[in-house]
Amino acid sequence: MAFQVNSNVAALNVYNNLGTHQVNSSNALAKVSSGLKAAGGGDVSSMGNAATLLASAQTTQNSITAVQNAINALQAGDTAYGQMILLAQKGVEIGGRSGDAGADTSAITAQLTAISAGVTAINTQIEFNGADLYAARAVDIGSGNATVTITAVTVPATFTAADMTSIVDDAVDLRATNAANLASMQNTLAVLNSVSANELAGVGMAQDADLAKEMMVLTSANIMTEAATAMLAQAMQLPNAVLKLLQ
Repeated sequence: MAFQVNSNVAALNVYNNLGTHQVNSSNALAKVSSGLKAAGGGDVSSMGNAATLLASAQTTQNSITAVQNAINALQAGDTAYGQMILLAQKGVEIGGRSGDAGADTSAITAQLTAISAGVTAINTQIEFNGADLYAARAVDIGSGNATVTITAVTVPATFTAADMTSIVDDAVDLRATNAANLASMQNTLAVLNSVSANELAGVGMAQDADLAKEMMVLTSANIMTEAATAMLAQAMQLPNAVLKLLQ
């Protein structure tokens, strides 16, 4: 019975292993060069996770912008209250002189009128970002809206020292409320900044490849590819060796 060599099984096995090592090398190289887990047909779901986190991060960033705008408006309101208090205190001082002997009441009245006009101008005509400073603002903080209001001071129709005192008292009370709102918005901003930072970190964790690990895979796959290539050359010579023995 004649001996027949049907196939080179050793060579086929080595060739299959060589293909596996080449695929591993190619995938690892794709991840190292791009920095993405999904490169080379890898963890494609990582891109979906990253996209979801990135959308959340953008929403958070929009909230940060809205809260920062509210903080800026509240800081402008604090300045407005402070200036109205200074003007009204000046009015209290001037109005108190009306009872002095020989006081020029006409001049005092004119000064009080001017001071009242200054308070009214700050109280009714100041705008922030193209809108009335004293308008209510709905601030999107992510899970809902917070309403921020800078309330206008009550300005009496007359201009006596007592009227100026009432303006000071009202402005001081409103400034205290404004300061509390400002502190609240600043705390909210701190939390949102932390959320944004962690969401962006999550994007990186979801989509970024572990470069150290992939470099190890790439190095190992390249070594195995070189070894398999050498073994394949040897395995291809086996049929010739068998045929020589049969001659």
